[in-house]
Amino acid sequence: IAVFDIGRTWKRFDLFDRGLHPLVTTEKIIPETTDREGHPCEDLSAIESWVRGSITGVTGGGIYNIRAVRIAGAEECLPVLENAVSALLKTAGADNGPVKCSSINSTTASLIPYLRGSDKPFILVSTGTWCAFMNPFDSGPFEREPENEEIRGLMAVGNLKVKYSRFHLGEIHDRNVTMLDDQFGVTGELYKTIKIKNKKIEKIRANRRGRVFFRHGIPEEYADTSADLSHFLTYADAYHQMMYDLVDECLGSFRDIVNENDTTEILYVTGGFARNDTFVRILAARLPDKRVYASTIEYATALGAAIDAYPDAFDSELPPLYLGLKAILLRDE
Repeated sequence: IAVFDIGRTWKRFDLFDRGLHPLVTTEKIIPETTDREGHPCEDLSAIESWVRGSITGVTGGGIYNIRAVRIAGAEECLPVLENAVSALLKTAGADNGPVKCSSINSTTASLIPYLRGSDKPFILVSTGTWCAFMNPFDSGPFEREPENEEIRGLMAVGNLKVKYSRFHLGEIHDRNVTMLDDQFGVTGELYKTIKIKNKKIEKIRANRRGRVFFRHGIPEEYADTSADLSHFLTYADAYHQMMYDLVDECLGSFRDIVNENDTTEILYVTGGFARNDTFVRILAARLPDKRVYASTIEYATALGAAIDAYPDAFDSELPPLYLGLKAILLRDE
Protein backbone atom coordinates (compact mmCIF):
# COMPACT_ATOMS: atom_id res chain seq x y z
CA ILE A 1 0.00 0.00 0.00
CA ALA A 2 1.48 3.34 -1.08
CA VAL A 3 0.55 6.41 0.97
CA PHE A 4 1.29 10.02 0.10
CA ASP A 5 0.93 12.14 3.24
CA ILE A 6 0.79 15.68 1.92
CA GLY A 7 1.25 18.24 4.65
CA ARG A 8 1.44 21.97 4.21
CA THR A 9 5.21 21.88 3.65
CA TRP A 10 6.45 18.38 4.48
CA LYS A 11 5.46 15.66 2.03
CA ARG A 12 5.91 12.04 3.09
CA PHE A 13 5.79 8.80 1.12
CA ASP A 14 5.32 5.44 2.86
CA LEU A 15 5.08 1.98 1.38
CA PHE A 16 3.46 -0.57 3.71
CA ASP A 17 3.53 -4.36 3.45
CA ARG A 18 0.72 -6.79 4.23
CA GLY A 19 1.61 -6.59 7.94
CA LEU A 20 1.35 -2.77 7.82
CA HIS A 21 5.08 -2.39 8.42
CA PRO A 22 6.66 0.57 6.60
CA LEU A 23 9.06 -0.81 3.97
CA VAL A 24 10.07 2.47 2.36
CA THR A 25 9.80 5.99 3.78
CA THR A 26 10.93 9.21 2.15
CA GLU A 27 10.27 12.84 3.04
CA LYS A 28 10.54 16.01 1.01
CA ILE A 29 9.93 19.70 1.63
CA ILE A 30 7.72 21.16 -1.10
CA PRO A 31 6.73 24.70 -0.12
CA GLU A 32 3.40 26.16 -1.18
CA THR A 33 3.24 28.43 -4.21
CA THR A 34 0.62 31.04 -5.16
CA ASP A 35 -2.22 30.93 -7.67
CA ARG A 36 -3.06 33.60 -10.24
CA GLU A 37 -4.84 35.68 -7.60
CA GLY A 38 -1.85 35.49 -5.28
CA HIS A 39 -3.41 33.04 -2.82
CA PRO A 40 -1.25 30.27 -1.34
CA CYS A 41 -1.81 26.85 -2.91
CA GLU A 42 -0.11 23.49 -3.42
CA ASP A 43 2.70 23.37 -5.99
CA LEU A 44 1.09 20.67 -8.13
CA SER A 45 3.94 20.51 -10.62
CA ALA A 46 6.47 19.81 -7.86
CA ILE A 47 4.12 17.32 -6.18
CA GLU A 48 3.57 15.46 -9.46
CA SER A 49 7.33 15.18 -9.95
CA TRP A 50 7.75 13.85 -6.39
CA VAL A 51 4.90 11.35 -6.82
CA ARG A 52 6.36 10.08 -10.10
CA GLY A 53 9.79 9.66 -8.55
CA SER A 54 8.39 7.92 -5.46
CA ILE A 55 6.32 5.41 -7.45
CA THR A 56 9.10 4.70 -9.94
CA GLY A 57 11.56 4.27 -7.09
CA VAL A 58 9.62 1.36 -5.56
CA THR A 59 8.26 -0.30 -8.72
CA GLY A 60 11.15 0.16 -11.13
CA GLY A 61 13.14 -2.84 -9.94
CA GLY A 62 10.15 -5.16 -9.89
CA ILE A 63 10.57 -5.77 -6.14
CA TYR A 64 7.24 -4.32 -4.99
CA ASN A 65 3.77 -4.66 -6.44
CA ILE A 66 1.55 -1.76 -5.38
CA ARG A 67 -2.02 -2.90 -4.64
CA ALA A 68 -3.61 0.37 -3.45
CA VAL A 69 -2.77 4.05 -3.10
CA ARG A 70 -4.05 6.64 -0.64
CA ILE A 71 -3.48 10.39 -0.58
CA ALA A 72 -3.81 12.01 2.85
CA GLY A 73 -4.05 15.77 3.02
CA ALA A 74 -6.15 18.81 3.82
CA GLU A 75 -9.80 18.50 2.80
CA GLU A 76 -9.74 21.46 0.43
CA CYS A 77 -6.76 20.10 -1.51
CA LEU A 78 -7.78 16.46 -1.85
CA PRO A 79 -9.86 16.59 -5.07
CA VAL A 80 -7.05 18.20 -7.05
CA LEU A 81 -4.35 16.01 -5.52
CA GLU A 82 -6.34 12.78 -6.26
CA ASN A 83 -6.75 13.90 -9.96
CA ALA A 84 -3.01 14.57 -10.12
CA VAL A 85 -1.85 11.31 -8.45
CA SER A 86 -4.35 9.06 -10.25
CA ALA A 87 -3.25 10.40 -13.61
CA LEU A 88 0.37 9.68 -12.82
CA LEU A 89 0.02 6.12 -11.58
CA LYS A 90 -0.03 4.39 -14.97
CA THR A 91 2.73 6.49 -16.51
CA ALA A 92 4.87 6.18 -13.39
CA GLY A 93 5.06 2.40 -13.52
CA ALA A 94 2.23 1.35 -11.22
CA ASP A 95 0.28 -0.29 -14.04
CA ASN A 96 1.16 -3.86 -13.06
CA GLY A 97 -2.36 -4.63 -11.90
CA PRO A 98 -5.59 -2.97 -10.75
CA VAL A 99 -4.64 -0.18 -8.36
CA LYS A 100 -7.33 1.76 -6.53
CA CYS A 101 -6.32 5.32 -5.74
CA SER A 102 -8.42 7.48 -3.44
CA SER A 103 -7.97 10.21 -0.86
CA ILE A 104 -8.61 10.66 2.84
CA ASN A 105 -8.57 13.69 5.11
CA SER A 106 -5.31 13.63 7.07
CA THR A 107 -7.07 14.38 10.37
CA THR A 108 -9.44 11.47 9.80
CA ALA A 109 -6.51 9.22 8.88
CA SER A 110 -4.67 10.08 12.09
CA LEU A 111 -7.67 8.89 14.11
CA ILE A 112 -8.12 5.49 12.44
CA PRO A 113 -5.22 3.57 14.10
CA TYR A 114 -6.47 4.50 17.57
CA LEU A 115 -10.06 3.53 16.79
CA ARG A 116 -8.74 0.16 15.64
CA GLY A 117 -6.12 -0.28 18.35
CA SER A 118 -7.81 1.02 21.53
CA ASP A 119 -10.42 -0.92 23.49
CA LYS A 120 -11.42 2.04 25.70
CA PRO A 121 -12.89 5.51 24.99
CA PHE A 122 -10.25 8.13 24.29
CA ILE A 123 -9.57 11.63 23.06
CA LEU A 124 -7.00 12.08 20.29
CA VAL A 125 -4.76 15.12 19.94
CA SER A 126 -3.33 15.20 16.41
CA THR A 127 -0.53 17.77 16.28
CA GLY A 128 1.43 19.53 13.57
CA THR A 129 0.45 22.65 11.66
CA TRP A 130 -2.90 22.22 13.41
CA CYS A 131 -3.54 20.84 16.88
CA ALA A 132 -6.82 18.98 16.48
CA PHE A 133 -8.62 17.60 19.54
CA MET A 134 -10.98 14.79 18.51
CA ASN A 135 -13.61 13.02 20.59
CA PRO A 136 -15.07 9.93 18.85
CA PHE A 137 -17.25 9.17 21.87
CA ASP A 138 -19.33 12.35 22.09
CA SER A 139 -21.28 13.57 19.08
CA GLY A 140 -23.62 15.76 21.11
CA PRO A 141 -24.03 19.52 20.67
CA PHE A 142 -21.22 21.91 21.50
CA GLU A 143 -21.72 23.52 24.89
CA ARG A 144 -20.22 26.93 24.15
CA GLU A 145 -20.37 29.34 21.25
CA PRO A 146 -17.33 29.23 18.95
CA GLU A 147 -15.17 32.18 17.99
CA ASN A 148 -14.84 30.65 14.53
CA GLU A 149 -17.12 27.92 13.17
CA GLU A 150 -14.41 26.79 10.73
CA ILE A 151 -12.20 25.41 13.50
CA ARG A 152 -14.66 22.91 14.93
CA GLY A 153 -17.47 20.59 13.96
CA LEU A 154 -18.41 16.95 13.41
CA MET A 155 -16.62 14.74 10.90
CA ALA A 156 -17.59 11.30 9.67
CA VAL A 157 -15.15 8.44 10.27
CA GLY A 158 -16.87 5.30 9.06
CA ASN A 159 -20.16 5.13 10.94
CA LEU A 160 -18.94 7.46 13.68
CA LYS A 161 -19.58 11.17 14.05
CA VAL A 162 -16.46 12.61 15.65
CA LYS A 163 -16.49 15.94 17.46
CA TYR A 164 -13.36 17.97 16.73
CA SER A 165 -11.89 21.38 17.47
CA ARG A 166 -8.56 22.61 16.20
CA PHE A 167 -5.98 25.26 16.98
CA HIS A 168 -3.28 26.66 14.68
CA LEU A 169 -0.41 25.32 16.78
CA GLY A 170 2.55 24.71 14.47
CA GLU A 171 3.08 28.13 12.95
CA ILE A 172 2.34 29.94 16.21
CA HIS A 173 4.98 27.80 17.90
CA ASP A 174 7.55 28.27 15.14
CA ARG A 175 7.20 32.06 14.93
CA ASN A 176 7.60 32.45 18.68
CA VAL A 177 10.59 30.10 18.66
CA THR A 178 12.19 32.29 16.00
CA MET A 179 11.56 35.32 18.22
CA LEU A 180 13.22 33.56 21.18
CA ASP A 181 16.13 32.43 19.01
CA ASP A 182 16.77 36.04 18.04
CA GLN A 183 16.42 37.28 21.61
CA PHE A 184 18.87 34.77 23.08
CA GLY A 185 21.23 34.58 20.11
CA VAL A 186 20.79 30.89 19.33
CA THR A 187 20.46 29.16 15.99
CA GLY A 188 19.12 25.88 14.69
CA GLU A 189 16.48 23.91 16.54
CA LEU A 190 17.69 24.15 20.12
CA TYR A 191 14.15 23.82 21.45
CA LYS A 192 14.10 20.17 20.30
CA THR A 193 16.74 19.33 22.91
CA ILE A 194 14.87 20.99 25.79
CA LYS A 195 13.08 18.88 28.37
CA ILE A 196 10.99 19.98 31.33
CA LYS A 197 10.58 18.65 34.86
CA ASN A 198 7.31 18.50 36.71
CA LYS A 199 8.73 20.78 39.43
CA LYS A 200 9.26 23.43 36.75
CA ILE A 201 5.68 23.08 35.53
CA GLU A 202 4.37 23.48 39.07
CA LYS A 203 6.56 26.56 39.55
CA ILE A 204 5.13 28.17 36.41
CA ARG A 205 1.60 27.30 37.48
CA ALA A 206 2.13 28.85 40.93
CA ASN A 207 3.40 32.15 39.52
CA ARG A 208 0.80 34.79 40.35
CA ARG A 209 1.60 37.03 37.41
CA GLY A 210 -0.14 34.54 35.10
CA ARG A 211 0.73 34.39 31.44
CA VAL A 212 3.79 36.08 30.01
CA PHE A 213 2.94 35.19 26.40
CA PHE A 214 -0.42 35.65 24.69
CA ARG A 215 -1.85 37.73 27.53
CA HIS A 216 -4.35 39.18 25.05
CA GLY A 217 -4.72 36.06 22.91
CA ILE A 218 -2.76 35.08 19.82
CA PRO A 219 -1.46 38.11 17.88
CA GLU A 220 -2.41 38.46 14.24
CA GLU A 221 1.18 37.81 13.19
CA TYR A 222 1.47 34.97 15.74
CA ALA A 223 4.78 36.06 17.33
CA ASP A 224 4.03 37.77 20.65
CA THR A 225 6.48 40.65 20.49
CA SER A 226 4.73 42.30 23.47
CA ALA A 227 5.86 39.53 25.85
CA ASP A 228 8.27 40.82 28.52
CA LEU A 229 11.31 38.56 28.08
CA SER A 230 13.29 40.30 30.84
CA HIS A 231 11.83 37.72 33.26
CA PHE A 232 14.00 34.98 31.79
CA LEU A 233 17.66 34.23 32.41
CA THR A 234 17.88 31.38 29.92
CA TYR A 235 16.43 30.31 26.62
CA ALA A 236 15.01 27.17 28.25
CA ASP A 237 13.14 29.24 30.86
CA ALA A 238 11.58 31.39 28.15
CA TYR A 239 10.67 28.37 26.02
CA HIS A 240 9.07 26.59 28.97
CA GLN A 241 6.88 29.60 29.72
CA MET A 242 5.96 30.11 26.06
CA MET A 243 4.91 26.48 25.77
CA TYR A 244 2.94 26.59 29.01
CA ASP A 245 1.01 29.60 27.74
CA LEU A 246 0.57 28.03 24.29
CA VAL A 247 -0.84 24.82 25.82
CA ASP A 248 -3.20 27.07 27.78
CA GLU A 249 -4.51 28.38 24.45
CA CYS A 250 -4.77 24.82 23.06
CA LEU A 251 -6.95 23.79 25.99
CA GLY A 252 -9.72 25.97 24.62
CA SER A 253 -10.03 23.42 21.81
CA PHE A 254 -10.00 20.59 24.34
CA ARG A 255 -12.88 22.18 26.28
CA ASP A 256 -14.83 22.46 23.02
CA ILE A 257 -15.03 18.70 22.51
CA VAL A 258 -15.85 17.52 26.03
CA ASN A 259 -18.92 18.16 28.13
CA GLU A 260 -19.07 18.79 31.86
CA ASN A 261 -19.86 15.11 32.48
CA ASP A 262 -16.89 13.80 30.49
CA THR A 263 -15.47 10.58 31.95
CA THR A 264 -12.91 9.77 29.23
CA GLU A 265 -9.73 8.59 30.93
CA ILE A 266 -7.30 8.29 28.01
CA LEU A 267 -5.76 10.95 25.79
CA TYR A 268 -3.45 10.04 22.91
CA VAL A 269 -1.06 12.58 21.38
CA THR A 270 0.18 11.96 17.85
CA GLY A 271 2.09 13.93 15.23
CA GLY A 272 5.08 16.24 15.51
CA PHE A 273 4.42 17.60 19.00
CA ALA A 274 4.05 14.07 20.43
CA ARG A 275 7.86 14.07 20.39
CA ASN A 276 8.12 17.47 22.08
CA ASP A 277 8.80 16.66 25.76
CA THR A 278 7.78 20.11 26.94
CA PHE A 279 4.44 20.05 25.12
CA VAL A 280 3.31 16.58 26.20
CA ARG A 281 4.38 16.97 29.84
CA ILE A 282 2.67 20.34 30.23
CA LEU A 283 -0.45 18.96 28.55
CA ALA A 284 -0.46 15.97 30.91
CA ALA A 285 0.01 18.24 33.95
CA ARG A 286 -2.88 20.45 32.84
CA LEU A 287 -5.18 17.44 32.43
CA PRO A 288 -4.42 15.43 35.59
CA ASP A 289 -7.62 13.39 35.31
CA LYS A 290 -6.43 11.90 31.99
CA ARG A 291 -3.86 9.23 31.29
CA VAL A 292 -1.78 10.82 28.53
CA TYR A 293 0.13 8.71 26.01
CA ALA A 294 2.41 10.03 23.27
CA SER A 295 2.86 8.01 20.10
CA THR A 296 6.53 7.49 19.25
CA ILE A 297 5.83 6.43 15.66
CA GLU A 298 6.21 9.11 13.01
CA TYR A 299 3.72 7.68 10.54
CA ALA A 300 0.39 7.54 12.38
CA THR A 301 -1.43 9.49 9.64
CA ALA A 302 0.07 7.34 6.90
CA LEU A 303 -0.77 4.22 8.90
CA GLY A 304 -4.40 5.34 9.17
CA ALA A 305 -4.53 5.88 5.43
CA ALA A 306 -3.01 2.43 4.87
CA ILE A 307 -5.60 0.83 7.17
CA ASP A 308 -8.31 2.58 5.13
CA ALA A 309 -6.80 1.10 1.96
CA TYR A 310 -6.28 -2.40 3.35
CA PRO A 311 -9.55 -3.94 2.06
CA ASP A 312 -8.70 -2.68 -1.44
CA ALA A 313 -5.24 -4.21 -1.27
CA PHE A 314 -5.53 -7.52 0.55
CA ASP A 315 -8.18 -10.19 1.01
CA SER A 316 -7.31 -10.80 4.66
CA GLU A 317 -7.99 -9.49 8.15
CA LEU A 318 -6.19 -6.45 9.48
CA PRO A 319 -2.95 -7.42 11.28
CA PRO A 320 -2.15 -6.35 14.88
CA LEU A 321 -1.22 -2.68 15.12
CA TYR A 322 1.87 -1.16 16.74
CA LEU A 323 1.23 2.41 17.92
CA GLY A 324 4.43 3.00 19.91
CA LEU A 325 2.64 4.52 22.91
CA LYS A 326 4.64 6.07 25.73
CA ALA A 327 2.94 7.00 29.02
CA ILE A 328 3.59 10.62 30.10
CA LEU A 329 4.15 10.51 33.87
CA LEU A 330 3.33 13.34 36.28
CA ARG A 331 6.52 12.90 38.24
CA ASP A 332 10.23 13.54 37.75
CA GLU A 333 12.21 10.42 37.02
